[in-house]
Amino acid sequence: MTSISSYKNKNVGILGAGLSGIAAAKILVSSKANIYIFDDKKDKPDFINDNCWKNYKLWPWEALAALVVSPGIPINAKNKHLAIELAIKNKITIINEIDLFFQSKPKAKIIGITGTNGKSTTVALLFHILKSNKIKCVIGGNYGFPACEIKDPGKNGIIILELSSYQLDGVKELRLDLATITNITKDHLDYHETFENYKFSKLKIINSLKENGTFFLDAHNKLLNEIVTEKNFKSINIIKIKKDKNYNYVNDNDYLQGAHNESNSSIAISIAKHLNINLKKISFAINNFKGLPHRMEPLYTSDRIKIINDSKSTNGESTAAALNSFENIFWIAGGQPKSDGIGEAKNFLDKVKEVFLIGKSTDYFCKEISKFKKDLQINNCLTLENATKLALKKAAMSNLQNYVILLSPSAASFDQYINFEDRGNKFKKIVNQELNEGSIK
Repeated sequence: MTSISSYKNKNVGILGAGLSGIAAAKILVSSKANIYIFDDKKDKPDFINDNCWKNYKLWPWEALAALVVSPGIPINAKNKHLAIELAIKNKITIINEIDLFFQSKPKAKIIGITGTNGKSTTVALLFHILKSNKIKCVIGGNYGFPACEIKDPGKNGIIILELSSYQLDGVKELRLDLATITNITKDHLDYHETFENYKFSKLKIINSLKENGTFFLDAHNKLLNEIVTEKNFKSINIIKIKKDKNYNYVNDNDYLQGAHNESNSSIAISIAKHLNINLKKISFAINNFKGLPHRMEPLYTSDRIKIINDSKSTNGESTAAALNSFENIFWIAGGQPKSDGIGEAKNFLDKVKEVFLIGKSTDYFCKEISKFKKDLQINNCLTLENATKLALKKAAMSNLQNYVILLSPSAASFDQYINFEDRGNKFKKIVNQELNEGSIK
């Protein structure tokens, strides 16, 4: 494995100046490397020297030791960024920020967690369990701090890395002690181009386990079990996770509702047990877990109504899990469609009383939903404010004893918002305003 110190006095290019690119720049500068950094879509950060901020076309390509590519910039696509083409032409090693983190040789035990949906909740829950039991633990990667900003807790500590398909696609020097994949469903095909490519990037997390490392496999996930059986991994240990009576207490936590969260919790519990934490202490920690914003987040609960912010559900599989968690749903959906449309959510439309569509693709979602349930009332609301107010009004006028107002868009947010957090925060603001005005009872 390359050492971070090997870049001393060498030229390194960094493509992308987001959180990951800036973290890479900082660790390379501290290692006395000569960096060149550029981002097609951002201005120069204040702390970057003018001599370092240069268009990639002006970099000394023949003298670069490596090119660090930020997540989200495809390295294996047919239509590659020109900087990547130049790196290939000049036979320059292409790495990412995760590689630099491992090249800094952290001493802690490292757990890698990936998956299409549920990875952040699993990371946060496992972190909460470990911290509650006084284990030195930090999190980073795709959640929390960029990997290169993680402070190594030492040989008795644990680092939990959330790893996206983008990060796994480009990584070269990943070495994990424990790993898991929460699930794999179609997503990010605009980046990976095919589902096979997407699966391949996720499966890198298994191939990156150290010899005798341990992979935690959800025994109920058919696709993952088929893949693991087919690949016949021999140099690692595989622990199959089966849901049993030990996990029943998860249902007592309002922040971990639904079968998908039972799966996420089962993975976190299994890893914690593997780290010698007893089930009673795990149970206590889980009952005090407050969940993550925008992921099945309860905003208001009364005897009659629940209001749930699930803005993070940007694909059909994730929204399907949300719909499957409730009955009598007034569903707020829509935004920038993903390749799967409403995907598996089509199987749970019987739980929905009415739909309230937002975003610039309402006609598309109306047709998608109507294909599977023609008699379902669909309201074309365009804005989140209109949708929320109309959903609350219609739900209150219904004869239902119990109902749920659910924002679970099954779509990306970029047509109207900066990101899913921005969308979720707007929903919270609208709900709080309605509460203050006495419109919700």
